[in-house]
Amino acid sequence: PLYQNSQTMLRTLTLGILLALSAIVSAQTLDKPFKGHFVNRENNVHLYMDLYEESLTAPGYGFLGNVPGYINGNVYGIWLMVSHKVKSDRKATLRFSNDIGSDAQTIDIEILNDSTISYRATGSAVIKKVVNRKLVKIPTQFQMVRMK
Repeated sequence: PLYQNSQTMLRTLTLGILLALSAIVSAQTLDKPFKGHFVNRENNVHLYMDLYEESLTAPGYGFLGNVPGYINGNVYGIWLMVSHKVKSDRKATLRFSNDIGSDAQTIDIEILNDSTISYRATGSAVIKKVVNRKLVKIPTQFQMVRMK
C-alpha cells in the first residue's frame, strides 16, 4: 500500500508540474503573440518573427546583424523582413525582401489563436518555390502553426 501511494503521489506531482509548465509557456505565447517560429507544413514555409525586438539572425546572413524576421523553407532563397507594423493585438503587416533585394512581398498576418496564424499576401504573389526545376509562386493564403 505504501508503494502504491508513493507512486500515485509521484504521478500527481509530475502531472501538476507539467500542467504548470504548460500554463507558463501558454502565458508567454499570449504575452507576445508576434514572436515565434511558425510553419505551414503543406508548403513547407517557415516564418520566424519577433516584432518586439530585432532578435533573430537569418541563416547565412549573420553579417546583417539581427532582424525582426525572415521566411525560409521550401522557398527560393531567404526572405528578410525589412519592416512591419502591428495594427492591433491580433493583426500585423509584414514587408519582406528576397535575399538579393530584387523582389518584395507584403504579408498580412492575423493571430487566430495561441498556436495558429493566418498568412495572406497582399498584391500579387512574389515569393516562389522550385517545383520540377521551375519557379512557382507559393499560395497567397494559408494558415501557419506555431512550433514549440
